[in-house]
Amino acid sequence: MKYYSFLSTFDYFLLIFGTLAAVLAGGILPSISLVMGHVAAAFTDGGSSPNNIIGTMSTIAVIVMMIAMLLFIFSYIFFAFYQHLAENICLDLRKRYISALMSQEVGYFEINKVEQIPAQISEIFETVKSSIGEKIANFIFAISTCVSGMIYALCYGPVFAAVCIAYLPILLAIVGIFGLMVRKSSLNKLEVVKQLGGVAEETLTAIKVVAGFTREDRELAKFERYSENTMVVGKKASAMMALMVGLMKFSIFFFYTYSLLVGSIFIEK
Repeated sequence: MKYYSFLSTFDYFLLIFGTLAAVLAGGILPSISLVMGHVAAAFTDGGSSPNNIIGTMSTIAVIVMMIAMLLFIFSYIFFAFYQHLAENICLDLRKRYISALMSQEVGYFEINKVEQIPAQISEIFETVKSSIGEKIANFIFAISTCVSGMIYALCYGPVFAAVCIAYLPILLAIVGIFGLMVRKSSLNKLEVVKQLGGVAEETLTAIKVVAGFTREDRELAKFERYSENTMVVGKKASAMMALMVGLMKFSIFFFYTYSLLVGSIFIEK
């Protein structure tokens, strides 16, 4: 929440209405399942004539179009507003960071590696912008969709919904592990990118000294070593991300199987 400490009036406007739009979009999305349920009912009712089916389908088509339009409007609002808000916050943070950096005493620059700061600034603020913009907006949208979906389900089929909700802790555990792994991999990537950028900055700053003492091969070998380290960390992060995405997809389709099995048992009884 510290990122939102220096918001302007316009930023608060973006935050409030972006959040509201994300909540509304998430609340509208599960309603499409209720509408599509009437599609199956239109064909299974024994007394339905072709004219009645056509009339029902026309009504459903209009409702689906209205839902799609509302989803488009609210989704555009929350995504655009949060992206704009993230840009404003990162711009302000960059100014404050540089101002704080310039006010440090000389001892600070002797202790810390100054050559790593440019690469560090770029990588950190790109991560911050992605986190407080796209990711938070999608997170609010996903939470709203989940909560509204459970409310719809409990209203229209409480027993079956309660049985399906019993599977929810497994999905939440996978999502929690996924979040922790993303955080860990992001920190590791920031560290190696900072080191790699520091080596490049240090070499280019002192390029005359490097060329004068014919140390090009040594500097290239050093840069190659740090590049390989960055590649290894990136591949490990990608492999773990791929594993978690695969596990999440598996758990979702396993939930489909679980819900269909439970549904068939309810139908038999």
